[in-house]
Amino acid sequence: MAAGRPASWEWGSHMREQTRGLMDKLGKPIAVGTVETVAPTIPPDLGTAGVVIGLRPRQRLGYARDDDLAYIVTAGVLEVDATPRPNARQVIEIYYKGDLIRSRIAPNLPGMNLIAASRAEVIRIAGRKLDAMAAAHPEIARWIEQNFARQVPRRQLHLAAVGSLTGEERVASFLVELALRIGEAGYEGSRTFDMPLSRTDMAHYLALNADTLSRIMSRLRQSGVLGTASRGRAYTPSLSALAALTPLADAIRDLHGDLRA
Repeated sequence: MAAGRPASWEWGSHMREQTRGLMDKLGKPIAVGTVETVAPTIPPDLGTAGVVIGLRPRQRLGYARDDDLAYIVTAGVLEVDATPRPNARQVIEIYYKGDLIRSRIAPNLPGMNLIAASRAEVIRIAGRKLDAMAAAHPEIARWIEQNFARQVPRRQLHLAAVGSLTGEERVASFLVELALRIGEAGYEGSRTFDMPLSRTDMAHYLALNADTLSRIMSRLRQSGVLGTASRGRAYTPSLSALAALTPLADAIRDLHGDLRA
């Protein structure tokens, strides 16, 4: 590996070749058909079927495929990381409130962990129980199917970002996603939002060197499109100005919310 490149660089370089074709599609609003892009309400029977677990930041959850555990995120943000090569940690997935996670269908990557990126809460359900409930209740089966289907275009969007965008465009894309997904709308298009990932995790998720990420964040603050609201929270006075820094703004809006809100 060349000096100065992050451990995740090779993964990003590999995906760049595989995802260039997605750019034309993702540069326009994504046609998601009948798949809902906003998490529908958790079916009441499902919401009371498992164990509610409150999580502190960096707390890990059981994620072995053989255990076949399912988690419904009810608060906060979770992340999945892996070490596909020694000393090459990569954050490969982000989960938000309303998302369903199942360990049995996770890829068999070395060092896989499911971690609370922030203070969070989940409902844990055994996979066998989830399957039985889906078989007995069509509305639960539909909710599960829609939930997993909703996650597919999000993964495609992330692959397109790390595979083809510049570092600043990747960071802007992720900040817009956070602002829409977990942010609070303010006056005249402003947004305040949590920054649930640590600086290191954010760099690993975006396939960037941590120092490069720090320089990009500094430039965004100096330009006025990004500020610090409080510890762990960011602020943009103009979400549309921040969105103008990424060519994937329309796709992000379609998957995560309305840029005009």
